[in-house]
Order: sequence, then C-alpha cells, then structure tokens
Amino acid sequence: MNKGKTITTYLVDGNPNGIRACFISNKICKAVVVPRAKLIDAKKRAELSQPALYILLSYSQDKIYIGETEDFLSRIKHHETHKSFWEEAIIFVSKDNDLTKSDVKYLEHLAIEQAQLTARYSIEENKVYPKPTNLPEHQLACMEEFFEDICILSSFIGVPVFEKVKRQNRELCFIVTGK
Repeated sequence: MNKGKTITTYLVDGNPNGIRACFISNKICKAVVVPRAKLIDAKKRAELSQPALYILLSYSQDKIYIGETEDFLSRIKHHETHKSFWEEAIIFVSKDNDLTKSDVKYLEHLAIEQAQLTARYSIEENKVYPKPTNLPEHQLACMEEFFEDICILSSFIGVPVFEKVKRQNRELCFIVTGK
C-alpha cells in the first residue's frame, strides 16, 4: 500500500514568507501559517474564527507555546500584548469547521504531551498542562487521526515539534581473544 501523501500549499499573498495555508489531500486538517508581522492580514481569514489548536513559535529561541481556542482571531489579541517571544503562529483548523471546544482541548493535551516527549522546543511558556477531555470513543479516534495530520503538517512546514529525534544506532563491536 502506498503511504504517499499530497500536501497542497497556498501562498495567500503570493509570498512564501507570508500567510500560507496547507492541507493534506482527502483530509480535513488545515494548517494556516501566519507570521506575526502579517496578523492584520490574517484577520480577513474566516477560518481563523473557528475552534483551533495553535502554536506560537520563536525560531531564534527554539521556544513554542501551544494553545487551543474557539476563535483564534479573538485569542491572538491577548498574545500580541502578553507574549512577546513569538515570530510566527501555526493554526490548525478543520476544513469543514466541525471541531468543538472539547475536540481542541483534547488536541491541546495531545500536542503538549508529545512536545514534552520530543523536547525539540522549549515549552516553558505553557504554564498549564491540560488533562484529556472526556470524549466518546469514536471522537477520540477522530481526534487522534487529526493529531497525526497535525504532526505531518508541522514537519512539512518546517516545525518538527512533534517528531522524535532519530539517533543513529551505533553498535559497539568487541573482539574477544582467547587462548
């Protein structure tokens, strides 16, 4: 079975360093990348007013903040004034606008847990570590699949926050000589 994936990237303003929207074909997860300098332009994007998981990141400090919200555009107003470290935001939404507050709270739990395990970025900005929400079994399965897509899109964007560092396995060989 082919495990290949097609990821579509749309350069909103035609600039690869501007706002970008990315999604995996045949999936509902969509990532919107917004440089801090482009927040005014991002306010025109309707999809950013729906429930979302988001990451605020600083490339220069290898630092992130992971959060969830029912409306990113409203939430980011607080972060503009209270979190100065970040340079870019990655917002994960459903192309179908069908995520709930409980869904994104569960995604936040998964994301923070995975970011702690991989330890690729400092998450010291996160002061609260949420517990998993109580979702029905079928919704848990959907959110875990959605999170897998978040992991793929994050790495594709160049922010492998959820990707484990692969270490080379070096085997030591000892030659035992005997009489």
